[in-house]
Order: sequence, then C-alpha cells, then structure tokens
Amino acid sequence: MRASGFGRVASRTAGLALAVVAVLLLSGCEDVDRLVAIAPRLIAPGAGGHASAQPAAAAPAPIELPPEQTNPAFDFTPAGTDDQGRQVYKVRIGRGGSLYLVATSKLTPLFQVDGADAATYVGDAYFRQHPDRTPSTIQPGDEFLLALPADAFVVRWQEDRQESYGQPARLREYVSERGDRLRYYLTDPFPIRYELESADTPGHGVIHFHPDLAFLLKTGRTDPVRLAKLVYRVADPDIFQVEAMRRLAAKVQPGVETTLEVDHTTPHLDPVRAALPTAAGTEAVTEPDRAYLQRAVFAPDAGVPFVAVEDALGTRTDLAGLAEGRVFRIEYQWDGTVRVYYVTGPDDALGKRDPYQLRENERWAALYARLAPTTDNPVKWGPGEPADLEPFPTARDPHQRDPQSYDYLVPGRALVLTFHPIRFQSDLKAQTEFRDLLGDWRDRYRDQVEPALRALDRRSGDAAGEGESPDAAGQAPAPSN
Repeated sequence: MRASGFGRVASRTAGLALAVVAVLLLSGCEDVDRLVAIAPRLIAPGAGGHASAQPAAAAPAPIELPPEQTNPAFDFTPAGTDDQGRQVYKVRIGRGGSLYLVATSKLTPLFQVDGADAATYVGDAYFRQHPDRTPSTIQPGDEFLLALPADAFVVRWQEDRQESYGQPARLREYVSERGDRLRYYLTDPFPIRYELESADTPGHGVIHFHPDLAFLLKTGRTDPVRLAKLVYRVADPDIFQVEAMRRLAAKVQPGVETTLEVDHTTPHLDPVRAALPTAAGTEAVTEPDRAYLQRAVFAPDAGVPFVAVEDALGTRTDLAGLAEGRVFRIEYQWDGTVRVYYVTGPDDALGKRDPYQLRENERWAALYARLAPTTDNPVKWGPGEPADLEPFPTARDPHQRDPQSYDYLVPGRALVLTFHPIRFQSDLKAQTEFRDLLGDWRDRYRDQVEPALRALDRRSGDAAGEGESPDAAGQAPAPSN
C-alpha cells in the first residue's frame, strides 16, 4: 500500500505539469522561446557559465642565431655528407693556423668519438690525408676533409664571460650551427660542469652537476639557495626552486654526476612569481581578516591565468616563516576557479577541517565583479578540493586510519584547496527571468488554469475517500483477502 498522501501529491504534481503545458499551449511562441533559452540554466546551474577565458600565450619566437664567427687562421667550409651520413667540412689552414685552433674553435670540450677528443680527432683526420707531414711541417694552404658525426655540435659562435648567480663563475657559452647551446663552466671545482640546450627544445636545458657536488654542499661551498640561483639563473629564487634544490642536495652521492632538466622559458617555477612582473597594478587587501595579503591585478591581455592574486609570500625562499593556521595565497583564475593556499595549524591536527571555512562567496564574487565586470562572473563556489603542494611534504597525517584523507593534518604543512564555481551571474539572471515569466503567466492565464487545478484537487480528495483513508492509528488499512 502507498502512504495516504501519495495520491494527492501525485495528482497535484500532474496537475501542475498539465497547467504548465496548458500555459505553453495558450501562450505565444515568444514565451516558449524564452523558456527554452533559460531552461538549461534552471536545470543545471553553473554548467554553462564561465568567466572570461584567458588569452592564449604568444607563440615562441623562432631561434635567432648569432653571427657566424670566422678566423683568418683557417677556412672551414661545408662539403655535404659522406656515405655514412656524416657532416663533411673542407678545412684549409691559413697563416698562423693550427689543427688545435681548428679543434677548439669549431668543436667543444664535450666532443668525443671513439675515445678521441676534439684535438686528437682533427689531428687524426689531417695526418690520414697528409701522411708525409708532421706537427712541425704543417704549412699554410694545406687542405683536408673533416667528417663529423651527424649529431656533432659544430660551433658557430662562442664567448667567454663572468657570471655571479649565487657565486662567481667563469664560463664559455657555445652556439651550434643548428642553434644548440652549451654553457661550459671553466671554474673548477664548481657545482655545475655544463648545461646543454637542444635547438629542438629551446629554453629547456639539461644540467650536468659536478661529481663533487656532495662535497661542495657538505663543506659549505654551496647550499640550496645559492644552488637555486645558479641553476635557474635568478637573483631571487622562489620557494619551489629552493625546495627542488633541497631535494637534489639530499640525494646526490659523492663522485657521481647528477643531471637535472630545467625550464628557462620562465624565470620561476612558481607561476605567481613568474606572472608578477606583468601585473597591471597592486593594491592592499582591505578586509581585516585578509589585510596581511597584497593583491596583484592582471589585465586580460597579460597572457597569465590569473585575474588577481592575493599573496603573503613575497620573495620568501621558505614556508617556515609563515604563520600556521592561516591562508598565505589566493589565486583568482579567469575561468572562475579559486585556489587557496594554506599553512596548517594545531587545530587542523584535531580532525575534519571544513573546507567551507576557507570559502568567501560574497568577497570573491565582488572581486570578480569589480576586476572582470564584462564577463559572466561567478557568484558561488562549491566545496574546496584539498591537495598537497608539490614538491613540499604532504599535509596528511600518516598515522591516521586513512592516510590518504585530509581529515587529520600535520601542523606547519602547506595545503591547497581548489574551489570551482557552481553558479554564475547568468544563472541568477535565468532564475529572475523565470520568476517574471511565471508571474506573467499567472496574471494572463489564471482564468484558464485555476479551474483545472480545482477539478484535480476534488478528484484527489474523492480518491482518498474511496480507498486511501487512514485508520484511527493514522495508518492505511491492510488489504483484504
């Protein structure tokens, strides 16, 4: 048996549905079109809304090669390839020239073929073609063919210079004919031996650290902060860069060469630090609970994913100095997503911090409305989705029953909460328009719809009296056999 009120509820629902259908039949096409237009927003608020899309970043500029360096002491001319696919060059020794000068000018210290370095390889090629010569009888005008491996780094340009990222160093930079770059450090011992950047991946290098890096770290000749400055070539490394060097320092082994891939297309691993130079302006956060944050505002054409960022990090290289139990950064993205960075405190170790506590619907909505007023602004956000802040240690307490959950947290750790918008201005507009539409229908078609609803109410009452009347205890009677 159904509950006693079920028939009346079902009939009433059916009546309302019939009433709406009747209204649609009575109303003109314009009303139907209005309902069809706003229906998706009523059924699934937030599904189609979005804030202004971030403009696409500009395509990387083509590689510009420096002018080719020549030397009057020798000629070095391409001569095609041989049957083994090797690059062949015609070399002519000039006045004051030597085989060693050819080797050091056109090849790098990394050149190795079958155990031969650059000077040995060039000398062997010359003497195979001039067996009658000796090192002391090489003459201006002597010519020979030099076959180099297809992937050989043939130098187009080189320069010696001094740099001081973290610590002073002398280095030589090479550029190949195809645009590869080699930074070879002449200071020895030094944390880095060389960095090689392929023309196929401009801006992305592979660093080869010195085998004595562990010794240099242990003796204080370098440290993670100085190493971050050197590796990323910045005067003020960010927290992610320094943390990456701390992890590197923890795993290097004495006498073993360590390598690291590094991205130089942006000066910082922290996207906010990388974006700050493009900010249209900065301002203080006026709300008392967030007054310790500084807000950077970005223009739509800045090519960054942020409308604004409220930040307390500044140029810190460590999270250790941040206050526990407090937000230290909020990112407002162009698609309406808000990311909140938080340092856990003692209260978080007690269990089940509600991510809603870090959500500020009214403040965030007002900020989007002010900074991106021409967009379909978000006005409400769902619950925060917690995640660790890589590469920092997890905030989750491993000693709890479920170490994968974020119910119990370790104080002093970083946590990121991502809030996705679930309602936009267009959703509110659709709801207002629907209320206005219903009110308009009620006023225009009351005489046609209300008699049908009254008739359905009477029919529901009759059905209840016939078979669904509850007994004295308030329960429907049991069916008879």
